[in-house]
Amino acid sequence: MNAFVSWSGGKDCMLAMHNFMKNPENRVISLINMCDEDGVMSRSHGIKSDLIKMQALCMGIPIIQEPIGKNGYEESFKKAINSLKDQGINAGVFGDIYLVEHRVWIERVCNDLGIDAIFPLWNRSTTELIKEFVDFGFKTKVVSVREDFLTEEWLGVDIDNNFIEKILVMPNIDPCAENGEYHSFVYDGPTFKTPVPIKLGRRYKHDNHYFLELL
Repeated sequence: MNAFVSWSGGKDCMLAMHNFMKNPENRVISLINMCDEDGVMSRSHGIKSDLIKMQALCMGIPIIQEPIGKNGYEESFKKAINSLKDQGINAGVFGDIYLVEHRVWIERVCNDLGIDAIFPLWNRSTTELIKEFVDFGFKTKVVSVREDFLTEEWLGVDIDNNFIEKILVMPNIDPCAENGEYHSFVYDGPTFKTPVPIKLGRRYKHDNHYFLELL
């Protein structure tokens, strides 16, 4: 199966891709990362698009970074997918776990384009998934948190066994952040040929989120 991976740079899309690639018959043709209209920032997590590009380079995987055009997200997403059709893609890989409404949208979009939507993490325990992710050896930083769930002190924390121990005892927090509690950036692990050379930058607040700038 030849697939693209819907890409944010965080742990869920990474784990989905890693599990997809366990099957030797599967091949990732490209990542698709949606960006703001000017192309400077990735649409998710407040991460600069250049850093996402560096992440893909460190894994040796091609990436398409598609700005969201005047006709909206869906049309721009379809444009990016269509640009890969001549490379034989027949599937898209997504890191969704249990948000049904978003899955329904993804399946409709993929059906419109005649490709299969693959959800390697779907309906699995988020506690099991976060433990599996760490056990695989991925290295990841928390880059944003929602202030109604977590405090600013969580920014820059590595997602490791210590992180899991703390997050699991917190009430009303999904350990994989399926409700938007936090977002992450993966900078090393089994999929990488070389680590992403990141430095921690400034912290800032926008709306109800705290963000950590990665350099």
